[in-house]
Amino acid sequence: MSITALNLSHITYTYPGAPEPIFEDVTVTFAPGWTAVLGDNGIGKSTLMHIAQGKLTPERGQVSPSDAVIAFCPQDVAAVPDNLDDFSADWSPETIAIRDTLGIAGDWPYRYDTLSGGERKRLQIACALAAHPDVLILDEPTNHVDAPTRNAIAQAMLDFTGQRHALATTAIPTANGQHHEESNGKETATLPAPRRGRVGIVASHDIELIDQVAMRCACFERRHVGHSNITVVTMRPGNYTAALADATAQQAGERHALDQANKEAARLRRESASRRHDAALAATSWRANRTIDRNDHDARNVAKLAKMTSVDGSAGSAQARLDARVHAAQLAADSIAVAAKRYDGDLTAFAGIEPSHMAELVRLEAGVIPFGSSTVQTRAESSGMVADGTTGNHGTVKSARHVGMTEPASAAQAAEVIEPAPDIPITAHAWHTSDGVRIPTLSVGANDHVGIIGPNGAGKTTILNALLAQLDVQPSDVPRLVIRQNTTSDDAQAALSQLAQLNPAERGDVLSAMAQLNADPDRMLAASSEPSPGELRKLLLCLGIRNLPHLIVMDEPTNHLDLHSRQALARALAAYRGAVIVVSHDMPFLREAVTQLWAVHA
Repeated sequence: MSITALNLSHITYTYPGAPEPIFEDVTVTFAPGWTAVLGDNGIGKSTLMHIAQGKLTPERGQVSPSDAVIAFCPQDVAAVPDNLDDFSADWSPETIAIRDTLGIAGDWPYRYDTLSGGERKRLQIACALAAHPDVLILDEPTNHVDAPTRNAIAQAMLDFTGQRHALATTAIPTANGQHHEESNGKETATLPAPRRGRVGIVASHDIELIDQVAMRCACFERRHVGHSNITVVTMRPGNYTAALADATAQQAGERHALDQANKEAARLRRESASRRHDAALAATSWRANRTIDRNDHDARNVAKLAKMTSVDGSAGSAQARLDARVHAAQLAADSIAVAAKRYDGDLTAFAGIEPSHMAELVRLEAGVIPFGSSTVQTRAESSGMVADGTTGNHGTVKSARHVGMTEPASAAQAAEVIEPAPDIPITAHAWHTSDGVRIPTLSVGANDHVGIIGPNGAGKTTILNALLAQLDVQPSDVPRLVIRQNTTSDDAQAALSQLAQLNPAERGDVLSAMAQLNADPDRMLAASSEPSPGELRKLLLCLGIRNLPHLIVMDEPTNHLDLHSRQALARALAAYRGAVIVVSHDMPFLREAVTQLWAVHA
């Protein structure tokens, strides 16, 4: 069928057991083309998407048309697409085009559990597109993916709405390791008009993606009206950059209007108080002079004037009118909605953590880490390994290459293959091989801040797992906080249980730290449902800080986090005096949080 729009009208929804709705009387229309759904973690974006596709039923309101074909791609890369078997057998021209755009290998549907997070995400999106829906809803589609894959996903999204256009190109990795040319999304040309009946909705914190595909933004915003905060959805034209400019201008106008309204209400209150004061003095003077001589006409005239200007005279009516103006002015000020205050400071809980006194926290010898294993096979040292001396922050790191492999001839060439990062030195290079991930000697000192970068499927998480396994078996204990790439329902329940068991002071410290990451502590305590993935990451981090770790290990820490939380976390890690190991594709985040990079090459 062909639809003109997806309409959500007067939607109200309350989580079971929550004291107030997550949103109330929300109306939003999703027209053809891509609409980006923006907002902080836990504000209700995913909930509204679930209502749109019929997985949740609102208390009030309706979704129309009710018979639209809707495909949904969730945040969780562990979720196996419902139509995976159908997709694996579908070799129609349309599906082949989807496979080509996203670089899907023919065997991927048969080994979903072995795919990397980025590969799973591509396959999830491919399955959603292959369902040929009227409405395609993508929830954080670029979590877990590298920059070339993000561009491929963006082009597949524009293909869906018929808005694909010629942009500058970059090499997109295919499933067999080859490359084909795709858009890098750097141009800012206006998108062509969307195809009728194709509605795309993307909930994302990825500014680059939104700027590349969105025609409009549905902005979930907390608004302060009177003495309370409410959630509203404001549709703003254009991509993220345009929507941000529109919101900034609106907020400036609202703050000016509120300031003027408050000034007028304050002026009228002062005038009212002054008149009451004068009237009270006049009344007192009149009562004190009721016994004046009847022949003292001057004194009697003063007394008459005092009575006329008192609350017992005509001034009483004037005072009542002025009081009504004061009340109306205050109502006008209270009715002006402005952006609710938010925390944009630093996560101070890291400040009191002392680093380890050990010079080296963990070390992996040069060799090969077989896929699916956490043990380094050092026999590779005797089978043709050669070493390039590369100096890190804490000594000499061997960057090993295997004779006969098709690798860059120098570390400089290798850095260019990954992604230029002139402001962060690459201190080690590892290589994806048929046997596993070949690594140089890797060492982490007490104060090292290391970022691990590389394309999807190259072996970044394999290296991370080997480091964690080595920490488990080495004699010296290293207190550490580890937050994995994918969190589960069990992780959420365990974290909430741990929070509930803390004494009031400890719980207050955790919730205060969460507030510094723009989480809502009251909603976290009140809601009976699980926290959103972004809120859960914040909770795990703030619970873990209490143990004063000497090492923080995070795999794709910015997945699911809103922009302000990413910035706060980056600043906190930068100021942290212990050791940090971060796997991430988010180069702006890495530039602020780490001081050296380990590059893993496909």
